[in-house]
Parts: sequence; structure tokens; C-alpha cells
Amino acid sequence: MRITMSLLLTAVVFRGCPSIIIVPDDGTLPGGRACTTVFVYGLNVTVTDAETGAAITGATLTLTDESQPYTEILDEVRSGVYVGAGERPGQYTLIAEAPGYKPQTIAGIVITADECHVIPVQIQVAMQRS
Repeated sequence: MRITMSLLLTAVVFRGCPSIIIVPDDGTLPGGRACTTVFVYGLNVTVTDAETGAAITGATLTLTDESQPYTEILDEVRSGVYVGAGERPGQYTLIAEAPGYKPQTIAGIVITADECHVIPVQIQVAMQRS
């Protein structure tokens, strides 16, 4: 039985990180895993008021990689929910700031990856009024 494998040589660049993926004809990896082309955010943050639990919109969340010179401002995708570190594993520090609230810093956020994508981490930030 002849096994043919197509070489999917995709030099996809996610913020400077080239990826080369070799996938069999059926689209699965060894062990039966299938990779998708979906872009995955490594960090999902929900920001709320510590007293009321209400979502805080318009906050500024700054994410910094602790091991290399990389910083990004997270995108708010819906009321009080922010995403970032798209397809970027690493160890990060997050600074959350919003008018009328005390800034919060969370260090040591670790985002890992499997053969295909980052493994999303979810964080809840309950901000105290200043």
C-alpha cells in the first residue's frame, strides 16, 4: 500500500513567526489530530467592576512578553471582553487600566501551544474604583 503525503508548505507569518506544516492528504496529524486555519487568540480577558460585577468597556489592556521585546494593546471584542496574544505562546505581563479605576498588573501569564495553535487562557480582572 503506497502512502502518499502532500506537502502543505505554508510559510504563514504570524507577527514574524514563520510556520511550516507538513500534513497528510487526509488533513490529520499523527495521532489523528487535525489542524485548522482558524486564528486563535491566546488570551481572553473579562474586565469587571469589583463591586457591581458590571462589565468595564473602553479599558486599556497592555500585554508585554516577558522574554522578548513585544507589546500589544488587547482588542475589545464585546462589552468588557478583550483578546490578544494571537498565535503567540509565551510568558506575559498584563496591565489593565480604565478611567475611574486603580490600574492592575498581572505577571507570569503563561500561554502554551500544541502542534497547531495556542491554548487559550481565560482571565477575570475585577477592578477596584480609585
